Amino acid sequence: MANIAATMAALQHDCGFRAARAGTVLERLLEAQLIEPGAPGVAVVINPSDFAILLLAMASGAPLRAVADRTVELFECVPDGVDVDVMPEAIRPSKRTAFDYLHDLVWSPDTSPITAVEICETWPEVVFHTRNGIVRFLPAGALAGHWQGNKQRRATTIPTSAIALAAEKLFGDSK
Repeated sequence: MANIAATMAALQHDCGFRAARAGTVLERLLEAQLIEPGAPGVAVVINPSDFAILLLAMASGAPLRAVADRTVELFECVPDGVDVDVMPEAIRPSKRTAFDYLHDLVWSPDTSPITAVEICETWPEVVFHTRNGIVRFLPAGALAGHWQGNKQRRATTIPTSAIALAAEKLFGDSK
């Protein structure tokens, strides 16, 4: 587990996000209870799940007032916008969200087929680049083959190598 200072340093040095903004975003996520706060006299501890949430929040490009809501939208995105909850239980696959994929990547980057993670700032969309193509995650019910808004698409791409370096620095001993 990592402390806040080490997490901010890893985000800035390895992933290219400004540490000052990361600290403010972390405060917003703590206020929204997306990341577990510390107790009185006990510092906040960042685990791999918290780091995945913080990566989504930082790359979302959302204004600070809306960063928590946008982060929830992003980590609830599903592959191609297909809502598996409406399928009959006998044929329903397990539901995997963008958060699940990103958490798996943070936890074991060496075994992941993912080469980069692209987080769209203009609308809720997370794209995982693999050696064989891409896997696009959208909100449940969205049309995957259609442009999701009326604006230009703007996104932040994080290479898996950057996530792996940060994860190794932060959680290398606890894996």
